[in-house]
Amino acid sequence: MKCRTHIVVLALLQCVSLALISSAFAEPLASSSRHALAPLAPQGRWVVQLESRSNTYDQWYDNSGNLHALGSELNAVSLDNAIFPALTLFGPGASLGTTSFSASTRLKRAQLTLGYGITKDLTVGIISNYGETKTDTRFSVRNGNIGFNPLFNPAIAIGPANFPFAPVGAGALAPMTASDINVILTNPAFGYAYEPIASTKTRGFGEFIMGVLWRFYSGSYGTLVAGSGLRMSLANNDNPDNLFDVPLDDGSNDALLQLEYFNDFGDLLDVRVMTKRTIQFKDHVTKRVPAPGQLLATAASKENLTRNLGDFWEYDVELGVHTGNWRAAGTWHRYIKSRDSFVSARGQNTAALSAFTDIKADQWRASVSWSGIEAWQQKVIPLPIIAKLEYQKTYKGRNMPKVTDIYMLLTTFF
Repeated sequence: MKCRTHIVVLALLQCVSLALISSAFAEPLASSSRHALAPLAPQGRWVVQLESRSNTYDQWYDNSGNLHALGSELNAVSLDNAIFPALTLFGPGASLGTTSFSASTRLKRAQLTLGYGITKDLTVGIISNYGETKTDTRFSVRNGNIGFNPLFNPAIAIGPANFPFAPVGAGALAPMTASDINVILTNPAFGYAYEPIASTKTRGFGEFIMGVLWRFYSGSYGTLVAGSGLRMSLANNDNPDNLFDVPLDDGSNDALLQLEYFNDFGDLLDVRVMTKRTIQFKDHVTKRVPAPGQLLATAASKENLTRNLGDFWEYDVELGVHTGNWRAAGTWHRYIKSRDSFVSARGQNTAALSAFTDIKADQWRASVSWSGIEAWQQKVIPLPIIAKLEYQKTYKGRNMPKVTDIYMLLTTFF
């Protein structure tokens, strides 16, 4: 009897909860609310949004906006005395070989947004995500005329009596291979102490955001929603000993400010305009500091630097077409980031770290969404679910990858 009473009470509470949500959606909804363009929760209720994102890239925009293969700076490089000064001993033309290198990167991320409606116009919430990045590399070396000296002992200091290299056919048994180059990069005796050139994977939490959304105007001229938040990075910083790991996040803590405008134009068209400002706080990070013109920084250059990542702006202009419970939209997105700065307590020249860190990207996005609010009100589905699929592609940029993104979002209220 007691168990049955508890079940009845829980059922009544569920009915009351659903009734409260239903009352929040009782009046005709604007497209921005019907399709959760801004995830505002009804008063006293929760909004939950799950996002799955994947992106890939194998090309990079340089400082002039020209496209190059990812990792092209490591491809077709002659490993001569400009890279390894010790080869000067063997005269002009001495080389460990010419590199062949290519790479591609893929990111997968799941994100949870949870918000609570303080009032119908004020929602507080959190955002957290977990993801994985993977960089696949393909590396080889060919046509070298200098190889390893078979008498070299890496346990003894390099010197005239213990020199690591020798001409092929006059001491060295064979030209250098990719495995041999990895020995040079990884063995501390050569001064680099990097991890091997290989495919690499990073997995973990990316960021945690606490924020607020405030709908401060809603009338005949549309709707304005302001947002602000604090973002704390949970990701590990870039590994200074790994040439190819891609962190899940830049590792900095930020302040976020955002303003969005929504308006319906009749029964068919709607518009969304967004501007977002991210202010990145100064912090410290361990990095290698390459000398001007140096391809690979040595292990001795590694230092805990003062870092100030450039702030950035983002802009969206979106035009939507909606009919019934469906909406399709096209969006123009721009991302602009200012230059990073680094300060070395040892007085190292950090110009190479700051070079080419000012970023600009223009992207287009296509999306389609379905709102299940009406189906839920008609008791066809158990929860008011909104599903959205987005495809985004970079068509112009500076100092950033040519990224293609696919998003899947599910939003519900309870």
